[in-house]
Amino acid sequence: MSMTIRLSLKPLKNVSKNGDNGRWSVTGLPVRLELLPNYTALPTGWVLLRGVLHRWGQDFSARLVAIVEGEGEVRHSFPLSVTRKGSIRELICLPKGVSRLLLEPMRSLGEFELGELSLSPVGKVERFVRMCRRVIPLFFKQSRERRHKVGLHAYTPFINLDEAYRVAGRFKAYSPALSYGKWIEEFDTLSKEDRRLMRRQIKVWDRSPIFQIIVFVSEPPGSGLKRTFDSLHGQLYRHFQVTVLVGPNAVKSSEVSRLPRLVEVLNPGSEADVIAVANARLKSFGQSSWIVVLEAGTVLAENALYWLAFKSLYKASAGLIYTDHDFLNKDGERVEPVFKPDWSPELLRSTNYIGCSAIVRSEMLVRAGGFFLNDNQGLAWHDLFLRVSEQLDIEAIRHIPAVLWHLPIVEAGQDEHPDRQIANPVIAHLSRLGVAASVTPLITGHFRVRYELPANPPLVSIVVPTRNALAHLRACMESVLMKSSYDNFEVIVIDNQSSVPLVLDYLEKLTKRPRVRVFRYDKSFNYSAINNFAAGVANGEVLCLLNNDTEVITPGWLEEMLGHLVQPGVGVVGAKLFYGDGRVQHAGDTVGPGGCAHHLHALIERDAPGYCSRAILAQDLSAVTAACLMTWRWLFQDLNGLDAINLPVSYNDVDYCLRVREAGYRVLWTPYAELYHHESVSRGKDNSRERQERSRREAIYMRNRWKHVMRHDPFYNPNLSYQRPDFSLSNSPMVKKPWRD
Repeated sequence: MSMTIRLSLKPLKNVSKNGDNGRWSVTGLPVRLELLPNYTALPTGWVLLRGVLHRWGQDFSARLVAIVEGEGEVRHSFPLSVTRKGSIRELICLPKGVSRLLLEPMRSLGEFELGELSLSPVGKVERFVRMCRRVIPLFFKQSRERRHKVGLHAYTPFINLDEAYRVAGRFKAYSPALSYGKWIEEFDTLSKEDRRLMRRQIKVWDRSPIFQIIVFVSEPPGSGLKRTFDSLHGQLYRHFQVTVLVGPNAVKSSEVSRLPRLVEVLNPGSEADVIAVANARLKSFGQSSWIVVLEAGTVLAENALYWLAFKSLYKASAGLIYTDHDFLNKDGERVEPVFKPDWSPELLRSTNYIGCSAIVRSEMLVRAGGFFLNDNQGLAWHDLFLRVSEQLDIEAIRHIPAVLWHLPIVEAGQDEHPDRQIANPVIAHLSRLGVAASVTPLITGHFRVRYELPANPPLVSIVVPTRNALAHLRACMESVLMKSSYDNFEVIVIDNQSSVPLVLDYLEKLTKRPRVRVFRYDKSFNYSAINNFAAGVANGEVLCLLNNDTEVITPGWLEEMLGHLVQPGVGVVGAKLFYGDGRVQHAGDTVGPGGCAHHLHALIERDAPGYCSRAILAQDLSAVTAACLMTWRWLFQDLNGLDAINLPVSYNDVDYCLRVREAGYRVLWTPYAELYHHESVSRGKDNSRERQERSRREAIYMRNRWKHVMRHDPFYNPNLSYQRPDFSLSNSPMVKKPWRD
């Protein structure tokens, strides 16, 4: 057995001990600790770093830094892969002359806990065996497609085992996230073979969609217009025509006068004239044409029109196709990628998450009223997509999860006219649909929709399963009964074998309070069966499943959730839940990322916007937690409630939400219904062998039952990490590239 060198910790920067619980708090970035050997100098050459690292935060990227001091300090950085259980077993080649080791355990604010760390020198044979143990299983666990995307081929271990070991580390749950520049280099750069395959495919298509590209030049464009036309000139798909509409402020631009002759340039005059000419041109295009609107300075990816053409042929019913986008900084470098969910009508009412990276079938745009004059370009796009979406069903709105639009960064305030009255596109949209609601513009630039309740609001049956845990049950019940501003509800408490006299006394007192009914459930704990039992005795049209370890924060929580539920086609609504310290516990669930089902935006600060502001916006999601879940009682019973056979404890809420979506109904999440959630205090943690085995069986059932969803959660994005649900860039994107499939 090789020598083991224990490592002690010395905090250096932005880190402090968090009391006596063994945790460290990250107070700033970057966070660094020095690793000090216990009795000897640091070894050089190949070593095995062992340890345990648990983290609570957002970015779990960790790395080891080896410092060589001489005439000048030289730093060698090693990314550290960590398993979902927090285990570190990393082979590292320490450079000759290494004098210090630094650890950066995470790259976000939060907390971490370190188990014992050690270094052990390893010989050639042990290194070979350990590398093979990491690499070989991937050929059985990961698909060929995923392995090839990260550069792990069947021959890689034979010609470069070190590289295969490094690549295999990316499949660990908490492998370091790639920088966007590195991600582009590895996954978003076309090769000669890619171009050859696309050109070959284009030649054999029976039909060739026509793109009518309208370029708006509203200001003197500088070099922006040239960048736009350079990107059009470089398109692999060539079936397009270009019209340039020049606004009054850009008429004298020399850039416009140098445009290619094949481009039609129109100078209508005023801004209103520009819109009128655009709409006239729109009506002259064929019904099968696709409209592409670009602002001068926008750059299309080389394969943008090819991919859009492919999608329009593959999905013949499509009327609106949108893509992901990023931005170009002043040096022309790509930054700040925006990876979007698939079609989410509620999110579009909250914000224009589509941006401007989309194409619309010409007949749909004409039917929607064409282009409107608007002093705020962002609201103009928002209004356009809302109007077009009203003409289309769900299947006609498609999303390409690829960065095909590169937008110039617009300085804050550049597109705003505070002295002019701007129409609210969301209230106009709801009015056209006959939806009764009020819409409030937020200082964040988004919108909050408050849906009106029917004249006779339905009775809501709030179901609270409980066992002992008096303090939490009392806090839950008192908050529901005393804080809730909605009047038409009943509370059904299901007591599952409480034995503490004080609890039994409190339950007896509850039976004497208005709107509260208490039932005994004397069978062994089965969360699904308990809620199914409660649904059978409920009087309300609506069920609200509520954990006994929750507390109401916002008095209007029931009105908020019910307002969403009564909208056509909605089957489930979830709430925003917080830990006792105010950090987010639940902002909706994703299915697949993280291994099965996990909460989104966990542990961010209460008002933090989250990824693309999605932690503060109402939206469609795949699932929400039953710690606070509202649904129709008839729908719950039609779908046979929660699965008490296969999912007695875990994932039953996610499974129910997925069955609701499978039945054709939507699942929504709102950030405006807020509650505290002290997670799982009644039944405790799953730390016994029996509970762990039960949890494992439930996870296996979910992965088998919902395999197709776990490969692609429509409200996440396949370019984002499926190893952990934190919206970090994927080390192995699961995007299907049509020219290779």
